[in-house]
Amino acid sequence: MTRQLIAGKTAAEWNGKWQTLEGGLSRSHDELKGEVGVFRFRRKTEVLYIGCAREYAKGGLRKRLFDFIRPGDSGRKHYAGQKIFEHRETLEVDVIVTGSDYKAGWTAQSLKAALLKQKKPAWNATRT
Repeated sequence: MTRQLIAGKTAAEWNGKWQTLEGGLSRSHDELKGEVGVFRFRRKTEVLYIGCAREYAKGGLRKRLFDFIRPGDSGRKHYAGQKIFEHRETLEVDVIVTGSDYKAGWTAQSLKAALLKQKKPAWNATRT
């Protein structure tokens, strides 16, 4: 069985690159503006949600994370968004930056899909 490579790395190799964001969702994380990649919300070791930010020209990871806590509810119309907003003060946030261009956005999307298959986070589950 061959291992799937994502931008030259296995999912396991990417999994070792998580960086915890100090302050979680309580900070704007300006350092992530224009950077794309994958993010996860967790409580201690339990991964609750995995998502990605692909739009480097529209703010990247910084904007995508802000979508969950900004005024108005457009980023929270789905189950996961509601849960993240509800627990925003207690969640830990980790990111893997894949780059700051179009190709990095596709890397992030592929990595998210691979990580979802591995982890199956509770808040990523489809709700009816």
